[in-house]
Amino acid sequence: MQEGRDTQERLEAELADAIAELKAHMASWEYAFAMGGGRDGARHHPAHWETHARTERLVARCRDLRARLAEYGL
Repeated sequence: MQEGRDTQERLEAELADAIAELKAHMASWEYAFAMGGGRDGARHHPAHWETHARTERLVARCRDLRARLAEYGL
């Protein structure tokens, strides 16, 4: 039983770290420029592709950790 609790606590800590990393990323100028709209479509410029990809990876990581934690709530 303790092993399950240790795993849950580890996942909670990982989720907290992932959320903090996502929030810091979303507060960056890099993110602001990549997500900003413009009449010329600069949002989709190749220079911003990695920022979009990083955002997707961080969001997916948070989603995965939430799903794994939900398994312990059953």
